[in-house]
Amino acid sequence: MEVMITHGIRIYFEEEERGSAETIQFACEKCIQVIRDEWGLEAPEECHVYVMTSWIQFIFLSAPWHWKILLFLTFPFWNFRVRRMWQIAGGWTQRYGKRCAIGIKPPWLIEVADRSIGERIFVKEESFEQKIQLITCHELTHAFTSHLRLPMWLNEGLAMVMVDKFLGIPTVKESTLHALQQSGNPQSPGSYHKVSVRDHDAMVYHTVRGYWITRYMMDTRPDLLKNLLNQRQSHEALVDKISSSYGLNQQDFWTAIDGMMVAHFLTD
Repeated sequence: MEVMITHGIRIYFEEEERGSAETIQFACEKCIQVIRDEWGLEAPEECHVYVMTSWIQFIFLSAPWHWKILLFLTFPFWNFRVRRMWQIAGGWTQRYGKRCAIGIKPPWLIEVADRSIGERIFVKEESFEQKIQLITCHELTHAFTSHLRLPMWLNEGLAMVMVDKFLGIPTVKESTLHALQQSGNPQSPGSYHKVSVRDHDAMVYHTVRGYWITRYMMDTRPDLLKNLLNQRQSHEALVDKISSSYGLNQQDFWTAIDGMMVAHFLTD
């Protein structure tokens, strides 16, 4: 494979995908600066990005040799979920010890992917080159925060908000906020881990909820959010700090947060 290096990040690609690699390189350079400026975070010690044309090739190429053995032995336990995710994801991030590996699909694969979930969440983007940049920014944010082991809702929320910062405009439909308002039954963020890749409604709910909570904190408690990213801490301690900053305990926070967000964003 060919390789480009930018800011210590290695971008791997086949020669025929050079155009995609150059787009990814541009997005990396811009996104790295935005992440540093916004949250003071630095790139992982070892970060590899792949123009991903095959999920199984990406998994085994990106893994250190000793991880390949474990992946081979456990293949029957994870391959079904990964194959399902391949149909709907434009990219994803894997953590192998100190190494972060990011896979980004080229435009021709994004074009034929199942976009039914994305169309419910994101403002439509016509340019596939732009989509590659936004996906790169999203996944790079995951890589920059992977050492913190954040709860899933905040992990996704940060990545989606960073894409907004990268582009300079909101990328999530405002209608998703109305959907939260109408849900009437706020769910525990812990249930995100139990969501099946086949349950698109649940995936949409938890994904957009993480986004709007993160945006809400950035608007109302920007210093708190930045401080939460200074060091790794338990999920319990992290949520306790968030809840306390709003004068609530954890249970009341999760019951009230949807209404708080709707009141904030729909009255601005």
